[in-house]
Amino acid sequence: MHVDQKSVSNQTHRITYTHIKTGGSRICFMFSGLSYTYEKPLLYYVTMLMLKHGIDVVHIHYTYPKELMTKSTDEIAAVMLQDIDLVLQDVLSHHDYKNIIFAGKSIGTIPLIQRMMKDDAYKDAVMLLLTPLLTRTELFESLLESTYTHKGLIVIGSHDHYYTEAVHQLKTNTMNIAVIENADHSLDVLYSPAESLRGLETVLDSIEQLL
Repeated sequence: MHVDQKSVSNQTHRITYTHIKTGGSRICFMFSGLSYTYEKPLLYYVTMLMLKHGIDVVHIHYTYPKELMTKSTDEIAAVMLQDIDLVLQDVLSHHDYKNIIFAGKSIGTIPLIQRMMKDDAYKDAVMLLLTPLLTRTELFESLLESTYTHKGLIVIGSHDHYYTEAVHQLKTNTMNIAVIENADHSLDVLYSPAESLRGLETVLDSIEQLL
């Protein structure tokens, strides 16, 4: 295994990323939350799961002010894609990967739903949507239109402030739903570490079935 720390830039943007290489033919691009970063339990163990299966991993290191969340869903996606596209172009132009997996947490699901799931270039990619912001109407409607053509998993806690019971409408033959009972937006069950760990195990088992 080899780890590269890289940065890419254009005239207006500069972004860094970590590329963990296993020598495999598959890659997982990971998009973190605003404050839920790659060393946090969910993203850390999803990374470990990918490496277990010989899947390369790219962590994109973006930072945005919290005020970004006051923007429309499309505006957020546009801001993030300026950074994400730089990384995708750099990685995919230098490596011939056969399969792509996208894993987004919270705000990191917005560019996935608003762009990648609508782009024919990624029509065969596996989509892991971890605690998506389902109460954003625009995002939910985009997701409802896209789930019929993508293989993947939607994970959300029943006590997440972005949770809606309408999440079950998104289940299809290829898109699975995992609702973690009593879990919050970090997929933690308050004051119950054992329950939190069981919820994390459920998520990892569900992802592993897709791999």
